[in-house]
Amino acid sequence: MKNDKKINMGNMTFCIPVRIDSPYRERNLLAVLNFYAQQIHCKYIIVEADKEQHLKKLPSIEGLTYHYIYDDNPTFHRTYYINKMLAQTTTEIAAIWDTDAIAPIPQLSEAYETIIEKQVTMMYPYDGCFWGINEFFSSLFCKNLKISLLEDFPMMKFLMCGYHSVGGAFLVNVRLYKECGWENEHFIGWGPEDAERYKRLVILSRKPIRTSGSLYHLHHSRGNNSSDGNKQVAYITKKEYCHVCSMQPDELKAYIETWNWIK
Repeated sequence: MKNDKKINMGNMTFCIPVRIDSPYRERNLLAVLNFYAQQIHCKYIIVEADKEQHLKKLPSIEGLTYHYIYDDNPTFHRTYYINKMLAQTTTEIAAIWDTDAIAPIPQLSEAYETIIEKQVTMMYPYDGCFWGINEFFSSLFCKNLKISLLEDFPMMKFLMCGYHSVGGAFLVNVRLYKECGWENEHFIGWGPEDAERYKRLVILSRKPIRTSGSLYHLHHSRGNNSSDGNKQVAYITKKEYCHVCSMQPDELKAYIETWNWIK
């Protein structure tokens, strides 16, 4: 029997690419899925890409689709897998989500309704403050799924990227975002792809907008896919970021037309 108190966001699909590089990742992913499944109706696509399948017992959630893809590349090509999910999405809206990000329901609902009503290309369900939560409170939230643990308790927390973060979670109109190239697959690993995405839309006069309120980042350990550990990848991604940022609108549109993943 469905919970009639759930908010209907049936025209949205959560797209979550994942590589389980630590026990924290799986714990956080399950918490994200359960937190939202308790409160909203929507769809979910989970893509796990790794040389070994780790996700064996996902929660039974209506509308959830899971794909495992064998990938022995030590660098997780996140933009590539996001585009695969965008291509599979049948809803008007996709919520591109980190495995460790939590946005309060009212903020998610506002972003959802705004994209539909105003035909916005991209919207962040937070104001730019992406707060890193310590392990104690992250663990507590994952057990209890109470947003008040993150919003109301006085605790030591830190801003992930200052007051103007552009990562963690964002919603897009799938069709309009495709006109902007979807994800830039030239970003092959961890790097400034979040900043490039924002800058690309600004250049194309599709500047993303925001809701009020914070986004929260659950604790996890950090490996090569969560840092600049691979110097060659870091060089390639930063070069691509500078390349896009240097373009005028017509140059960028012509560049996007060469991206085979949107053809």
